[in-house]
Formats: sequence, structure tokens, C-alpha cells
Amino acid sequence: MDSKYTRAAEKAVGALSEEQLVDLGVGADFWRTKAYLEAGVPALTVSDGPSGLRYQKPGTDAKGMTVSEPATCFPALATLAATWDADVAGQVGRAIGAEARALGVGVVLGPGLNIKRSPLCGRNFEYFSEDPLLTGTLATRYVQGVQSTGAGSCIKHFAVNNQEYKRFSNDCIVDERTLREIYLRAFEMVVREAEPQMVMSVYVMLNGIYCSDNSHLLRDILRDEWGFDGAVVTDWGGMHDRADAYEAGCDLAMPGGGRHLQGQASAALASGRLRRERALESARRLAALAIAHANDAEGAPAVDVADNRAVARRAAAEGHVLLANDGVLPLAAGASVALVGQLVEKPRYQGGGSSHINARHVSSVRELRPGWAYAAGYDARTGETTDELVEEAVRTAGEADVGVVVVGLPETIESEGYDRDDMRLPEGMDRLVAAVAAVNPRTVVVLQCGSPVGMPWEKDVAAVLYAGLGGEAGAEATVDVLEGTVNPSGKLPETWPLCAGDAPCMGWWGNPHRQSQYREGVFVGYRYYQTAGVPVAHCFGHGLSYTSFSYGDLEVDAASRTASFAVTNTGKRAGAEVAQVYVYAPADGVPRPRVQLAGFARVPLAPGETQRASVALDERSLSAWDGGWKISSGIYQVFVGSSVEDVRLSGTLEVTGAGATAPDALAGTWYQAPKGKPTQADFEALLGHAVPPEARHTKGSYDETDSLLEMAETSGACRFFADQIKGAIERDYEDKTDPQCRMSIMSSAGCALFGLVNCSGGAMPVWLANALLNLANGHAPWHRRG
Repeated sequence: MDSKYTRAAEKAVGALSEEQLVDLGVGADFWRTKAYLEAGVPALTVSDGPSGLRYQKPGTDAKGMTVSEPATCFPALATLAATWDADVAGQVGRAIGAEARALGVGVVLGPGLNIKRSPLCGRNFEYFSEDPLLTGTLATRYVQGVQSTGAGSCIKHFAVNNQEYKRFSNDCIVDERTLREIYLRAFEMVVREAEPQMVMSVYVMLNGIYCSDNSHLLRDILRDEWGFDGAVVTDWGGMHDRADAYEAGCDLAMPGGGRHLQGQASAALASGRLRRERALESARRLAALAIAHANDAEGAPAVDVADNRAVARRAAAEGHVLLANDGVLPLAAGASVALVGQLVEKPRYQGGGSSHINARHVSSVRELRPGWAYAAGYDARTGETTDELVEEAVRTAGEADVGVVVVGLPETIESEGYDRDDMRLPEGMDRLVAAVAAVNPRTVVVLQCGSPVGMPWEKDVAAVLYAGLGGEAGAEATVDVLEGTVNPSGKLPETWPLCAGDAPCMGWWGNPHRQSQYREGVFVGYRYYQTAGVPVAHCFGHGLSYTSFSYGDLEVDAASRTASFAVTNTGKRAGAEVAQVYVYAPADGVPRPRVQLAGFARVPLAPGETQRASVALDERSLSAWDGGWKISSGIYQVFVGSSVEDVRLSGTLEVTGAGATAPDALAGTWYQAPKGKPTQADFEALLGHAVPPEARHTKGSYDETDSLLEMAETSGACRFFADQIKGAIERDYEDKTDPQCRMSIMSSAGCALFGLVNCSGGAMPVWLANALLNLANGHAPWHRRG
């Protein structure tokens, strides 16, 4: 932060009373911090991102996820990641930052940097990748783009937010090496290289300590080691203990309402448990940020809506991944086309939950190509079909040269607030694709979803195009790719397994556990599949083109640690190839993946053109964490290709380094030769200690980490209050199955009791929460615990 703002903040905070000092650390309302204008502290306005600006004016009902100002809806981060294009990520960030400035928003809440551990996480569409280097590279440019406009960026969710199930009370058990190499790596890259103004802590516990209170995470690593000097804010309702959070370096509890957290801090100050200097540090950081953004709207240039839409369209087009193609794409000129599937006219273009954007205009493929035949095929909200709808689709597709069937995941299946049960598309959609493919061998399937899905019909169709969640201009991008105006260049930023059960985390991830054991260690995504030899549907980095590329002349320079090589467009169309460089470390006893990404380059080429690409090998991809980052001496294998499985070139790199120490305890464990799933004994050898027992809460053992919905299973009083909250939320929605409705219920009645107190605006006072907890445990309401 600029020194002029820190000096102003120090003076302003010095003029605050002790009550105001602790008040400043709790929001004024859902989107703003408290202002003390007489002392020189203005309010700071924040707004949800990251695929656009979800800005709500003061007084707007925060529950109404679509009651926000019109904004450009960009592709979801999962689709943006499929571009493997840092330039376009920066353009998206810059466009969002400009819209934030125009509305007086100081900080945009995004992007999300969490790693995709399981294909079933309901919020995977809002995260970049299963790989930390790809995530960190794109996120760095995104944040730089936002902050180039004068707006701030808040990276989230720090850290290990890898599931939605029990996200308010889940305890993530992770060893330090895995934490550093997989789950913190992207955050470290962005903090060091882009200097975001805020970091958002996550709801969950890390090794038994809530992340809002976690000194190892927030102070030792984020502030002291990485040098972060911005503000740390909780996720909404995610402040566990205000005094412990101050000590850890967490500055702001959001949203506002009630006096509970201020009371915690004041009592801790009075007792000496909380040092006053810690509260002062947080107040200075918050005040400096608010002062820096006090006049953001003044002099902000007008938003170029047309230009921002063009950026959204480019990002969506580059994010299309051609998974399979027998030559039917691009569509031949003059071919008759049948569009099948209601998503053709009611597209799924964004994720559900807090990132939901009020887009100015969302196009549809049917709107863009009204001359193509059309059959609805199914209900877009549910994916359900009928015999009549299938018969109409079969008839329509059978009369066309090409059938384009658009299917995907409805928001009722894929959204913030809950995880998916499996990788399947709705049964009606699978039935429809199979029926159309049976009558038209030139069937193209377009997928609108934010995460991998099963495709039991894949071998029976001519092409599969993954459109992702393309934002408001996604339909234009899809038509551009189908017709060949744009040559697809997207690559998968995550593995598509054959089934979710193949993921090495499954078995101790999600329902029914409230403890997530990160047993697989560093073997996440392709790191596991490639090492264990597990076949997948589509590998990490996969994506086809309408042209072809050859590679040659690899040179690996040990001095500069770069790999340079030639890429040639050997086809007849202009196109871009994403060349990927992977490394494999020499055997030194430290369990390592067979390959891991060390760099990549997006190379645009005209037909017949050759360009030489030079890729710096990421030093951390050559390293292992062993109390610090260490590189082992020896010969590293270097692989260059079009995906993690499509290797075109190989070479070697000789490195001299100190080397990590292979723990004796890991000898003979799963980590030395990953096959199947690791046992608890394997995991305890990795941790270096026993796994703490998983909390099993029921009547008599409920605590503040349980939700009203959980306690309602044995408590009539909690069931009554949960039903009241659920009913009040449902009255705000015409359709009770609306995913935004479901998420709101899970974020209130399904929230940990301490979080509900903190974010209810005083509607759930501490005394009532304690009374309900006592009743749920079979005690009198006024029973004193402990």
C-alpha cells in the first residue's frame, strides 16, 4: 500500500476510541465497512466477482442474488482457464476492474484460486485448475488486470476450500509439503507477483484450527514469509473467534450486524488475551485500504460495454475445448443443421451462487442462427425429457445433415452451496444424445457445464465440443467455433476421469465426513493418474484443433533453465497451439509425481508457419518442500507436447541443488508407488502423527460448529427455527428449487451456529444460539456449558 495512505491511516486510527477500534473490524453491512469520517476513515465498498461484478446498491436485499446492477458476464474461471492464455485473463480482469471503478467499488472479491481436488466439488466452475502453476499464472495476470484500473482484487479462499459439503465446519487434515506444493502455491505466486490488496480466508479448519484464526496460515506464511501487507477479510459469516483472528492477522469480519464479535474483541483486550497492537495493526490496514479507494468513482472513465463484451466473447471462444472430432467440424458451408436441446435457447452461461451476474444481454445459439431447425429435447432447468420430446428431436435431427445437441449441467446440480452426487448428466439428456446419434451419424454434442461429466455416448457421436460456462457472449463463441470462424485452441485445465471414484481423494472427501483427510498428498489430478497409470476419459491439457501442429528441435539450457523448441502449423487453417512443458525429477527417495507442469506457451500460427517458443522452467516445479523449497541434484527429464499424454519431444536438464530429505517413515508406503487408494496408516506416515478422531456430533455433543439443520435431526426447537429460516428464504423465490434459494438456505440454516450469529445482523443473538444449543444437547436453555 502506498505510504501516503498508510500515514493517513495511522493518523486516522489514532483518533478512534477503543470501541471504534474494534467496531472497524466488523462490516457495516453486507458490502461496506464502517466509516468514521470525523477521524478520516471512509467506508470501503466491496463486491462479488470473479466472472463479472455483482454490485448491489445500498439497501438492496443481499439474499436476492440477481438483484444487482447490470454488468458484463465473462466466462467462469474454469472456462477462462481452458484458454491457457494469460493475456486474455488480464483483459478480463482489466474489464471487471473498470466496471468496479465506474460504480465506486473499491475491491472485487475474486478470483478464486482453490485447486480442483475432486470433479464433484459444486464450486469447481469458479476455480481455475487442478494445477497450481496454471492457476497461479492466469490468476496473477487477472489480478494485475483488475488492479491496473485502480480497483483492488481480493484473492480467495485461503486456503484448502475444496468442497461445499459442510464448508462451515469441515476440518482439513493436510501435511505441510502437500499444503505448500499444491494448495498454497498459486496463492504465493499471486501474492508475490501481483500484490493483491485483499485476501479472503476460508470457512474451514486447517488441521483443527479455523482459517480465520490460523496464525500459521495468515501470519507465519502469508504475512511474514510472503510479505503480504494488505487486508485479510473473512468469507461472509466465516469469523470464528474475533480475538484469535486479530492475533492471527485477520482484519475484517464480514458482513455486519450484531455486537457479538466486537464483544469478543473487547473482552479479550480487557483480559490481555488480545494485544492492543494487533487490533491497531488491523485497523491501520483497513483504514489505509478505505482511504485509498475513497474517491474511486470520481474521474472513472465510462465503461465501454461493447469492448467488454468483445473481451468476453474472445475469452469464451478461446475457452472452447474440442474433445473429439471425426472431421464433421467445422460445419461445411451450406450444410443443414438441426439444433437439439433447450439450452440452445436458454443457455447455461454462468455458475450458481455468489458469482451470479446480472448480465446486460445473454445471446443464444437459436437467436443467432434462426434458420437452423430446432427441437427442445428436454427441460433446461431439470434435464428431464419425455417420449414426445425425444421423438421430435429424432425426427428433426434425422432430416438434417448435422445434428448439434446441446446438453449440460443445470444449476440445480452444479452450484455454490452443495456438491454433485456423481459425474452424470441428467438421465434425460443422455437418453436424448443416444437417440439422436442413432439416427444421425453426424451428431455433434456441445457441453455447457463448469466441470467434467460422464459421456456414455461419446463413441457414438461425431464430435464433442466443451463450451464450458461461456458468459453472456458464449453463444457467439460457440457459433464461431462450430462454423470455423474461430479455430478451437482450448485445453483442459483439469483431468476428466472415467468416473469420480477414480479420483484418489474419494472415500474421505465430502459426504458424510466433516473431516477431510488429504491422504493423496501431492498426487492430485494428473499427478496421480499419470503416476498410477489410471486411464482417464480425457487427460489434462487435452484439446484438438481444426489444423495440425508438429514440434521439433528441442534445446534445454541448464544455465537459464529454459526449454526452447519449434512449433509448426502443418495444416491448412490458422490456429494456436498451447505447448506444454512437463518435468520429472530424478529418483531421490522423495515421493514425486511422474510428471508435473513446469511451463507452457500459447503459439498462434498461420498455415505453414513455424515459430520458436522459449519456456522458462518453473523452479518450484523442480523443487520439493522440506522445511523450505529444495532442488535435488541430478538429471531431470523434460517433456514437451500437446497434452500431458501427447508428448512430442523429450530432453534432459542437469541440476545441482541441496535436495529434500526422504522421510524414512514413507518407505514402503502408498506414496512410493501410488496404486489404488492410500490407507490411514500410509497417511499417518505422511503426516508424522496420528490422524485426530473425526468429530461425530449428536445429541449431547453438539457445539457451535454444528448447524441448525444438523441439530434439527434430534431437536424440535432447532427444527422449528431451521424451518422458519427456510420458509423466509423460500418466500423470496417463485421457484423453491432455484439453486440460489438452496444456497441461501445452506448458508444460513446450514451454516455453523457461530457463523449464523455473526452474519444474521442480530437476528440470531448469542443468547438464543446458546439456548438452542443447550436444547439440542438435552439441557435446559439456560444451562451453563463447561
